[in-house]
Amino acid sequence: MLNPSMVMKLAVLFGFRHSTRRKVYQKLSAMTGNGLGLEATLQLLHERAAEHRQLHALILQEAHSRMLTGGTLATALEGSIPEEEFMLIKSGVNSGDIPHSLELCSKLIVLKNKIKTAVQEALFEPILLLCLITLLFLIVSRVVVPQLSLITDPSTWNGAAAAMYQLSEFIDSPVGIIILTGIFALLVTVFATLPSFTGKARTVCDRIAPWSIYRLIHGAIWLFTLATLLKASIQLNNILEEGIRSSQSSPWLKERLRAVHAQLSIGKNLGRALLDAGYNFPAKDIVEDLFIYAELPGFHERLYSISEEWLEEGIERIQYTCKTLNLILKLSIGLIIGFIVLFTTTFYQQLGNIAG
Repeated sequence: MLNPSMVMKLAVLFGFRHSTRRKVYQKLSAMTGNGLGLEATLQLLHERAAEHRQLHALILQEAHSRMLTGGTLATALEGSIPEEEFMLIKSGVNSGDIPHSLELCSKLIVLKNKIKTAVQEALFEPILLLCLITLLFLIVSRVVVPQLSLITDPSTWNGAAAAMYQLSEFIDSPVGIIILTGIFALLVTVFATLPSFTGKARTVCDRIAPWSIYRLIHGAIWLFTLATLLKASIQLNNILEEGIRSSQSSPWLKERLRAVHAQLSIGKNLGRALLDAGYNFPAKDIVEDLFIYAELPGFHERLYSISEEWLEEGIERIQYTCKTLNLILKLSIGLIIGFIVLFTTTFYQQLGNIAG
């Protein structure tokens, strides 16, 4: 039987995802903004969720219980929401403007989800094409060539037919299997270590895909999150320190935040700190822009619009990169199919010559 803490973790994991949190924040913002108390609002939301047997009813019940024992909305939801949303709500509690902080949380969720959805949609076709290329090679080497080799001796083949037979033999050989397995293992390792690979080597790799795409995605999300938190009047140092401590931050992100925080601690502004940190994080062009804007008054207010625009640009860059990759893969498939046609034509020409 599951203990209560495990049940709560499962409720957070499966029942309080971004779309559910956004709806809860919007309802809390609207109802409290119109004068309804937080305790009464949470109670009502819990009752509606429980009636529809929704998993997040457990979280709302726990939050309501914490509120009744003297907790704030931030402490009531602590542990059930991401760090940046907790900090935004906490700032709303401290400033007395909880509805506004909840609206910021909602917008943060929408834009973070927007870039993640764009990435998933952009990467779907390249992954599908890679699988198709792999399948084509396997069909040719394991099905087509062995069947045709039963008709005539492969040692008599020449041209495209001979090349295809040699490729088939290579794929089925121990060396070929080792190389192909190694390539697959390398790809899995690269993607699995994107959040944890750090150091000077990672700084170099961040210039090329897939590391550059990862940097663009998480850099855009971090910058918009930073701008949102600053808009809620949270101190810059506090934001960075929370990011460094957070278990939700990857080693890759923490490495960059530590470097930026070290520069801030010696009196530099954010633009100079990002530049001197040496990681070109979030990206070289945006660091250059922030270096200029940081010298101007009202920088924190300006940063919000800058980050929002750059997030949109980031989505376009990711889509452009994936479209380029799609074109390369489609050309590769075309070449493979063309080679298969040439192989088949050459084979049957040779077969006709033998029969003649």
